[in-house]
Amino acid sequence: MKIKYLYIVCVILISIACSCSSMRNSARQIQDTSRFRISYKFDMVIDTFTMENFRDEIYVLQVGENVTKGFTYQKFWNDSLRKANPELYAQLFREYNDEWRILFETTGNAPPLNKTPFSPGAFASVLFKDYKQNEIQVIDHISIHSFFYIDELKPQNWVILDDTLRILGYHCQKAIVHWRGREWIAWFTPEITISEGPWKFYGLPGLITKLHDSEDHYRFELIGFEEKTEPIDTQIPRNINKIERKEFFKTKFGERGQMIGETDMAKIGMTSTSNQVELKFGYIELDY
Repeated sequence: MKIKYLYIVCVILISIACSCSSMRNSARQIQDTSRFRISYKFDMVIDTFTMENFRDEIYVLQVGENVTKGFTYQKFWNDSLRKANPELYAQLFREYNDEWRILFETTGNAPPLNKTPFSPGAFASVLFKDYKQNEIQVIDHISIHSFFYIDELKPQNWVILDDTLRILGYHCQKAIVHWRGREWIAWFTPEITISEGPWKFYGLPGLITKLHDSEDHYRFELIGFEEKTEPIDTQIPRNINKIERKEFFKTKFGERGQMIGETDMAKIGMTSTSNQVELKFGYIELDY
């Protein structure tokens, strides 16, 4: 699938107007308290021709009694700074964005915005596996616009194999599944009796320690596991756009998503052709 990947949209995603609006219009809810904090090294391919990877990120799971929350640390860092000191964040954002735009307009070249501290990352959604409500809740974005959709909470139909491997010192076993357009290979450890994993994956008799698709476009690998008690909270804006899952993907990765991004770029004085790169990659779910 061809996608005009607009670097500037990475920064727009965490723009100040959107941040402040979300903070004013959000209802803070503490749904659960975590028992465990699990960290994965995460990377994804953003160009299947060159097999270029996005920068490595940390994907975090907070596992509670009824809710498991998944998010990238880069997204968490941005959100935390915005909430703790919005004035400082606004100042730093404006200064960096002005410097970046001047550099690009004068030289035609500038550091990729997805490599900056202000980018929320390539995988900026926040996900909740809500075992009490028996559903998955996802907050995601198209440019500066937040969207919310609900997915079914249903374990994948794993096939467990005899292959074994040690990951981070844990004895692991292999499992495979075809799920939403991709073939997935997982390794799980019965030594950690938590039936959890990154993104929407779960349902194995132990924690998923490594997960990747057959083409190696998306990869998660366990780098940390600890007992940690902390609140699992949600901040869902009251005025968030609610949408069906497949419709969201069609919009985000289709012409309408491009138009939304280009319109937002124009609002800050950039044209649709001034900073875009033609890339080709598929989303983690391909069944839309």
